[in-house]
Amino acid sequence: MNALAYLLLTQLKNRILSLRKKPGLLILYLITAAFLILCFVVLLISDYKPSHLGYADERIIFSIIAGIGLLFLWSFVSNGLSNGSSLFSMSDVGLLFVAPISTKKILMYGLISSLGKAMLANIFVIFQMSNLRSNFGYGLKEVFALFIICAVMTLFCQLMSIGIYIISNGNPARKNIIKGIIIALFSSIAIMVLIIQRQEGLSLIKAVLSLPDTKWFGYIPVAGWSMMFFIGIAQGSVVTMLIPLILYFISGSIIILLLTSGTADYYEDVLLSTEITYQTQKTIKEEGKTIQNRKKKIKVSEKAMGLNKGMGAMTIAYKHLLELKRTSKLMFIDSFTLFAAFGVGAAAYYMVKVTHLASYIILATAIYLQFFMTVMGKLKSELLKPYIYLIPEKSVKKLFAASFTSIVKPCIDGIIMFSVLVVMGGTDPLTGLFYALAYASSGALFVGFTILYQRVLGGQPNNYVKMLFGVGFFLIIISPAIISSIAVSFLLPEALDFLCTLPYSICCMVFTGLIFLTCGGLLDKAEYTGKS
Repeated sequence: MNALAYLLLTQLKNRILSLRKKPGLLILYLITAAFLILCFVVLLISDYKPSHLGYADERIIFSIIAGIGLLFLWSFVSNGLSNGSSLFSMSDVGLLFVAPISTKKILMYGLISSLGKAMLANIFVIFQMSNLRSNFGYGLKEVFALFIICAVMTLFCQLMSIGIYIISNGNPARKNIIKGIIIALFSSIAIMVLIIQRQEGLSLIKAVLSLPDTKWFGYIPVAGWSMMFFIGIAQGSVVTMLIPLILYFISGSIIILLLTSGTADYYEDVLLSTEITYQTQKTIKEEGKTIQNRKKKIKVSEKAMGLNKGMGAMTIAYKHLLELKRTSKLMFIDSFTLFAAFGVGAAAYYMVKVTHLASYIILATAIYLQFFMTVMGKLKSELLKPYIYLIPEKSVKKLFAASFTSIVKPCIDGIIMFSVLVVMGGTDPLTGLFYALAYASSGALFVGFTILYQRVLGGQPNNYVKMLFGVGFFLIIISPAIISSIAVSFLLPEALDFLCTLPYSICCMVFTGLIFLTCGGLLDKAEYTGKS
């Protein structure tokens, strides 16, 4: 055990010492630490007077915790049915799995290491101090409880995924039983929401918010346990707080006994998931994209020839269309589309009743999320591969083909999202149409930014320089669009408010066209591109 403790402390020390060679990362850590300290100081020195007046319904935060728990439950169970999860890294495999150390001690090492990583991953919760304070009247105790339960939930779900993989691996009957249980659980929750809605005459969202009031929901694994623990902390109920902790402890102990019991050890069971995790991290680091583990056989029609009969640059666009078709039955409509539409609908229900400007906040948030989806999308992936350079077509045509789906998808997403916004009463149909146009034009601008970034900074080896200048380029191309819309909003009469986003859309499309014209020769000179 002393050797494992030494390994943990040495890894921590080496990571801290390695920051001397990474000044950019060190600055980021220092800024993060400064913000954390500032949050604590503001919370402690501010005048805190608990009051129920003006605070939002506590059931909102309870439902958010439960929703995150259900999301974790579904994703980790699905992962457990495919390749499981792991508490170890490939370096741990090389050092510990061959060492003459008890498997139980190594498992304890993995648990402690994973708990530390989970706490670090959930540190963003602490930044919500001001929101929890202003909206719900919560103090340091509730924020710390939320941080702890998020870390515990992450660690337990990893253990659960490993346990499910051990039980179901190579046994289709057991896999079907676990799938049936999880589907029955989620179906029961949905049915109960509909029953509450009909019996009490509530809206669908209010029926969902009433779930924390039911006693049975608190006993649902992960989601209910986490919610019950936070309710116990917020309401000062020791019993309500202890019950989920006991359930977590008993369930986790059973899984640990499953891992360590019998003659066979868990090394082989976690090795596959460890290798997959390692390969994914390596691919992201080297190529900036993720790998997908597909086990389903996909049927592709031999008659389908693609755009322009699968010839020339349009072959790239057709390949992207096939990839979209394989990931979703409805082309261009994926999990992000559904998640964003649900988020827009929920935000419209709560925010727009407070202020009309909330609709602009929703638009800005959607565009912010879209930025990361676009710049890390299919265009960047194609620019890192050699095939696009081998097609005997003009560079501009190949760039357009590679970015075709990245331009079309925001149009579809924008129509769906802002149709939901209109239906929920967040804005009128005409304004919603211009919001969708602004969202779609933002997608085109982000595609142009990806080309500009690769054209100017593709050969720059220093990642920190690339990040610094990349932010500068982005601000330069998007600032005129934002400023023009703000200026027009002050000049237009109230009856023409729906036109406020039109200058933004026009500027985005103009800048996109200019980038394609000036940087269209990107692929004619391969030295401008490289791994980023």
